Amino acid sequence: MKTAKSLRKITYITAHNWNTKRLGGFHKFAESTAKNGIETVFFSFPRPYYGLFMKREQLNKKIINTLKKGAEYNCGGGKVLNVTFPTFRLPDFVGKFLPSFFMKFMLTHSFRSFKRFCNKYLSETDCFVFESCEGIAFLDKLKKLFPNARMVYRPSDPMVHNTAPKRLKDMEKHILLNSDLTILVNSESLDAYRKEIPDFDSRINQTILSNGVDIEPYTKEYPVPDLLQKQNTFLYVGAWDVEWPLLFRAASETPNFNYIVVCPNYPPQKIQEKVEEMDNLFYVPGINPSEVPAWITNCSVVMVPYVTDFYKDRPIAITSKYYQAMAAKKPIIAYCNSPKLKDIGVDVTYSYEDFIEAVRKAMKIKIKDYSFDLQNCTWDNICKRFIELLETL
Repeated sequence: MKTAKSLRKITYITAHNWNTKRLGGFHKFAESTAKNGIETVFFSFPRPYYGLFMKREQLNKKIINTLKKGAEYNCGGGKVLNVTFPTFRLPDFVGKFLPSFFMKFMLTHSFRSFKRFCNKYLSETDCFVFESCEGIAFLDKLKKLFPNARMVYRPSDPMVHNTAPKRLKDMEKHILLNSDLTILVNSESLDAYRKEIPDFDSRINQTILSNGVDIEPYTKEYPVPDLLQKQNTFLYVGAWDVEWPLLFRAASETPNFNYIVVCPNYPPQKIQEKVEEMDNLFYVPGINPSEVPAWITNCSVVMVPYVTDFYKDRPIAITSKYYQAMAAKKPIIAYCNSPKLKDIGVDVTYSYEDFIEAVRKAMKIKIKDYSFDLQNCTWDNICKRFIELLETL
């Protein structure tokens, strides 16, 4: 049995780059382990060769070539090494025409040797922590190369939902059944997995550890971003797509309110063109994570208008965006999200009419307190419990 002192090196396998400096998830965990003197590797995957011809944050020539060689970052007295392993991964749409075994083969193979890559960057890793990304395809290879290492799965966004390709669902079931520990973020994830895997509770070593929040940044004052200098602002900041027809209708029926969507996922061209035609609906293709507190604290109302019935297929509940809004004491209006949010004071709606009515009511609220213990979910506490979980393996 490993002891606490044996945790000397940890490798996180995640879809993100370190330099995006996200305000949660694996960035917080890696920052914490680095500060605690544990050698920390941030393995960004997948980064396909076709990404060399793209210009996205995670997929572009500069970032892929940089991470192939490894980039080291100072972090609170410790260091984080960010690396990647480019492969022949094919675009998702190709999977409709090719067998799963071939898609997985291309996903995990490269011009480079994975064994040499591991020997150079991942050697002596005591614990591998996988995010819910295609990096879980490396589980068996890593178990073979590092037989004494512990394998931990921490799915922030479970991949067993209906719209996920079968090959991803199969890979996720495999890691759930073959990891040493699964750390879930909420009970909704647990319920989703119970439906997919018989006797889940007895077969999988699992626990629940929620996402966290840094409360202090959401209690400060910041210069007001240009868009938020408008009156009566409703703000969405997130990575999931929104219900654009709902926002078009809301903007039309409440012309004195301004709706702002900040999301890295570009909507279809027709949607963008229609947004441009409206005077009180705005789209921003992402902001720096460090700017999020300034946007949240300076809006009138935080909105989370997910696509209709999105919550029925995704095991989501109280996510970090809600923690941030609650810390800032902002009214929150949600559309098609977990009914459990109502228990803590979030106004959750399921029709266009109810959402627009909630919008009108929310604008009358200046400050709102919520019946939720945010102190228990600070990132300091969450990361401390996270390290304790790893040390027990």
